[in-house]
Amino acid sequence: MSVRALIAPAVFAVFLTGPAVAQQPLTGVVTGSDVARITQIAAVYGTIDRREDDAGVWLRGEMDDTVYSISFLNCNDQHQNCNSVQFRAWWESNGAHTVDAMNQWNQDRRFSSAYLDSRGNATIEWDVNLAHGVPAANFDDSVQWWRTVMRQFREEVIEPGFAIQGGGQSPNSPSRDK
Repeated sequence: MSVRALIAPAVFAVFLTGPAVAQQPLTGVVTGSDVARITQIAAVYGTIDRREDDAGVWLRGEMDDTVYSISFLNCNDQHQNCNSVQFRAWWESNGAHTVDAMNQWNQDRRFSSAYLDSRGNATIEWDVNLAHGVPAANFDDSVQWWRTVMRQFREEVIEPGFAIQGGGQSPNSPSRDK
């Protein structure tokens, strides 16, 4: 059997295991009022659940063992017709992460901002403008960028901070409240 005969099925299998959204063309527009569509697109990359509290609807997701949320912002008084969403992940730092590490991240990055919250937890956020809608493929790309940002933040800031502290990696919290 030739090498070409072995490689072709392997390449084909790789294409079959890609995200479901990538297999079907993404059409239409995504707005900040389209919670179901945002949920559908984000679900390709991990679990995601719709939640609701006094501030309105939000989504709790998990990608690559990192819990995150998507909040709907710049909404009307009924928590509808939102113009943007904010992706956020945070880790209980217990002193393992510093303002200097957050500042360095912010200086070196364009698509996110990092800070220590009021409890000293390492937090990363990224806002996506959805005013007037964006093509669904563009929002899918935003979710992929968020995945990359979370991975890099975990690898470059979170894990080294815990390693310096001498403890193991602390999981981030699934709670919206900080």
